[in-house]
Amino acid sequence: MADDRVNYDEISRVYDEVRGVDRAVIQSLLNGVDLDASCAVLDIGCGTGNYTDVMQRLMQARITGLDQSEGMLAKARAKNGQIDFRQGDAQQMLFAGASFDFVYMTDVIHHVTEIGRLLGEIARVLRPGGKVCIVTQSHAQIGRRPIAAFFPATVAVDTARYPDIPQIVAAAAAHSLAFVREERLGEGEPTLYGQPFLAAVRARGYSMLRLISDEEYRRGLAQVEAQLAQGDLAVPKAGKTLIWLQK
Repeated sequence: MADDRVNYDEISRVYDEVRGVDRAVIQSLLNGVDLDASCAVLDIGCGTGNYTDVMQRLMQARITGLDQSEGMLAKARAKNGQIDFRQGDAQQMLFAGASFDFVYMTDVIHHVTEIGRLLGEIARVLRPGGKVCIVTQSHAQIGRRPIAAFFPATVAVDTARYPDIPQIVAAAAAHSLAFVREERLGEGEPTLYGQPFLAAVRARGYSMLRLISDEEYRRGLAQVEAQLAQGDLAVPKAGKTLIWLQK
């Protein structure tokens, strides 16, 4: 499933320094479904389990985390031993059909090589009436990312990797997953970029920084270092898009 140009076991060592939990996303996920202890939830591409951990603590349903990277899963298991973490490919899942009431994925779909296969598998493992939430970014949001000001080459890299919203909706419909609604969160909200951001950039902890040339990376890093030497940088967020689907 994952882009083989990026070593996610290597990234797992710095992932938690880069990827936190967006509280607005958590709230939307919780608000979007009505689940009880009999329900089952699947977090696809759970990584080090940041969202999986929080969701398990806040909801009654049983939750399973799926990821291809053992490095990511080792960190996830250390965070929460109550969660069933599995290694596997979301384009060819080993779960039985109609196993889950809710499937979600956060900042994952751009790592998938064939979104049709992924959505077909989600439709297979989802129970009738079950919901799906795909958390991603539109191409417009990618262009507005603060990091793009320093690393403009990342815009082309990620608009090539990310399917845009209409493409996801169309692929879902082809597998009998009906579009319910689209939510856009955090667009334009002010945020501060400081030393944690610099540390993440230095570690090349964002996957798109590993897909631009070394020259472009060094040039952008120098700009980040120069800017943050003057203090934290206040910038508007690009925001996220949540696509809600139902079987």
